[in-house]
Amino acid sequence: MQLTQVGGNLLTNGLLVAVVVLAHIQIAAYLIGSSTLMIVSESISIARHGDERHDRLAHGLMKSSNYVFSFGSALAIFFVVFVLTGVWGRFFAPLQQITFWMFFVEAIAFVGEIALIYTLYANWDRLAKHRRARLGMLLILNIDQFWQMFFIDVVASFMLTPNGGDVNILSQILNPTSIPLDVHRVVGNIAWAGAVVAFAGGFRYLLATRRLERTSRAAVQAQPALSVGAMSVGASPSEPPEAAEARHWDWVGQWGAMWAVGLTLLQPWIGYSYAKEIQLHAYPSWYSMMFGDLSNVFLIQITLLGSIFTLGSLYFWRRMKASGARRHRRQGLLALGLLLVTMFAAIPAWIAPTYADTFTSGGAKPFWDGGQLVPFATFIPYKVGALFMMVTLGLWSVSSYLRSYSRNELGAGFIGRRAAWTLVALGVVTSVMMMVMGVIREHARQPYLINGELTIQNQQILNGQPSTYGGTSP
Repeated sequence: MQLTQVGGNLLTNGLLVAVVVLAHIQIAAYLIGSSTLMIVSESISIARHGDERHDRLAHGLMKSSNYVFSFGSALAIFFVVFVLTGVWGRFFAPLQQITFWMFFVEAIAFVGEIALIYTLYANWDRLAKHRRARLGMLLILNIDQFWQMFFIDVVASFMLTPNGGDVNILSQILNPTSIPLDVHRVVGNIAWAGAVVAFAGGFRYLLATRRLERTSRAAVQAQPALSVGAMSVGASPSEPPEAAEARHWDWVGQWGAMWAVGLTLLQPWIGYSYAKEIQLHAYPSWYSMMFGDLSNVFLIQITLLGSIFTLGSLYFWRRMKASGARRHRRQGLLALGLLLVTMFAAIPAWIAPTYADTFTSGGAKPFWDGGQLVPFATFIPYKVGALFMMVTLGLWSVSSYLRSYSRNELGAGFIGRRAAWTLVALGVVTSVMMMVMGVIREHARQPYLINGELTIQNQQILNGQPSTYGGTSP
């Protein structure tokens, strides 16, 4: 099926879609992930008969979700009305006809999300006397958000692996990449929410400690000179509120980091099953990611994944060291090991834009023979081995930290500003990785809008596969 050329330019047809969609994905992922973390904190607070830290965290997540949802929903409406209908109307009209029921059910779930999230936000304090009812509403919100995500994922996965979904609605819903994409996003949403919580905790800790330093300096300057051993009449042994704030945000950052790193450990295994379905049912897209013009972008993705594990382990090490916890040296070695493995995984398998370019330039031989290939950096077995080591070391790092946490070896409130900056970096790297993954998945369909079925007339095919005799074949 061919479409006439869509008018516009790089700004309106390319960058506009990229900016709006990547922002919307991060907002939507945070909303779903944060509702899951709210359920966890609310459940812990009920089980402990009122845990002040988790009460405050759950309420803070609800307030942030409300603010983010207001902007995110406006952005989504702008995307559908202006970008899809206005700029990409010739594509969106047939897509909406094919996937009408998916959009219809998703819209119903969206209305349900509006009702639930604003009701919970407006009545949070009133529902404090009915904690189980509030928890039940959070569960309903989370389920509603899951189905909203599920039906949008059907549309997104259908565009990559149609599987005859344009004539059979069941084949559309159960297309080969639908379930792997759902599992990938469910886990990723929670990890992303954890990274945002870690970012917020680290940033607020920096602010709290800065205020604490100012308060301490002001108190010293205001204290009158007294004889040795005397005490100012106005002096108070009570802890300044800034210290309590620093301790709280230290705990928040730690809580978010454990979710961010712990859940991300599952993504290589989930991602493998997702990539395998793409290989089996959309081979040109898989080839583009592994050997084509996206191969080096995919290399960036692996590097960012390793950076998340490294930053998480580095934060755990700094916190354990500041608390004088046992085995903090082992945690430092794990962070160093993760850094080295990440650097090894970042080595490109060929010194060229694509694998096909090594054939056309005559460089299909090892670099020590004057070629462009790096034999010890191929995906199998070296990149796979590096991913396995990342997961193994990352799991060891998280479990070691949790062991120290369960033994009450970790102090709170005095971890140092470098550890807080590590949390900020963890949030930023996770955000960038989400954007890179979105670019890879969407660009892999090129030149198709719906893979193998719908394209723009005269669009150039960039992802040629190497032919038997070298060069490329479309």
